[in-house]
Amino acid sequence: MADSFTEPKLTLASIDSMFSLPTLEHQLVLYVTSNDKGTFSAPFDLSKIPVVTREQSLAEDRTKKLTSATPTLKAPTAGPSPQERTGPESAQAAAAQSQKYASQLQAVPELSGYGGVLKSSAIVELTESETEYVVTAVKHLFAEHIVLQFNVKNTLPDTVLTDVSVVSTPSDDDESGLEEEFIIPAPLLKTDEPGIVFVSFKTSGDSTFTTTSFTNVLKFTTKEIDPTTGEPEASGYEDEYQVEDLELNGSDYIVPAFAGSFDNIWGQLAGGEEATETLQLSGVKSLAGKYFSVYLPRTLINFIRCL
Repeated sequence: MADSFTEPKLTLASIDSMFSLPTLEHQLVLYVTSNDKGTFSAPFDLSKIPVVTREQSLAEDRTKKLTSATPTLKAPTAGPSPQERTGPESAQAAAAQSQKYASQLQAVPELSGYGGVLKSSAIVELTESETEYVVTAVKHLFAEHIVLQFNVKNTLPDTVLTDVSVVSTPSDDDESGLEEEFIIPAPLLKTDEPGIVFVSFKTSGDSTFTTTSFTNVLKFTTKEIDPTTGEPEASGYEDEYQVEDLELNGSDYIVPAFAGSFDNIWGQLAGGEEATETLQLSGVKSLAGKYFSVYLPRTLINFIRCL
């Protein structure tokens, strides 16, 4: 490789100028990585690199930063991702989740007589994490009850919330088959200290799988902290805060289970009560007709109606 460069002539007008660095870098890479040995018989020619002003160079740098910030693509991997679970793992995760809440619910005297938890849902966010009052919910399903657990956190400084409750109302109250039994409020919520509010509903025997949407209003008494004593003021004012609706749908009743043989499980249902039902498939274009009849256990038919 030649040891010298062909330098361009600089004038007084070009003292405040410089080579275009992106072009210089590109041409140097092409020069030193060339597979043609004849390329190195001549020195690198700087006269082919354009000269730009400092303002132009800064503009090129900004453009390069804006256009080069592309997302990194990872090569596809075979098999399930770490977030995906196989059948047995999903069943174990659902069982572990229900067991985690079971001991907590049994410790609440008002809920201890409900029996075992059939299923507990994942945590549902009802507010943004940056709001004054952060609320999430968990749906607990029992044999004859539905319990809504509201996790509430007060983020306001120098303020406490007392007598915190949630008024949760199902849509179509008369048709939902749910009857509110009681609310267990959180007595005191200090700043950034979470508390729990329980709302219990008794299910109607006429509806095996209840689906509805709950509107939720957070109610509480706000008290400011006395800076001299560090204790809440004796008096406060009542306030309420609307949060997002909470949906109770058919998937909340499904518990993942690993089936080694579907034929064996289906055969076990043969001895149960059967019924004939005509169902309609909406939006399905691959079937000649939209109606069909099928023999299913009555519990499955009731469940399909809820979806």
